[in-house]
Amino acid sequence: MVRSRRVLPLLVALSWTATALAQLVVRTTTAERERIEWTERRNLFLLCSSLSTNALALATASRYARRFRRARRE
Repeated sequence: MVRSRRVLPLLVALSWTATALAQLVVRTTTAERERIEWTERRNLFLLCSSLSTNALALATASRYARRFRRARRE
């Protein structure tokens, strides 16, 4: 569990950074073929970003829910 607390935020940050960089390449490239390839990559990075952000939010919510349940029992 401790590992996921460190890995998930890192994965979120890296995937959003990769998405932003891919968007930058899409905006700056002039060749249509490269633009299409980088748009596809950006979409994959965006999917990864979304999934990792959702996983982080779910992990955080479950951690707080567990703490809340423990506090109510005591």
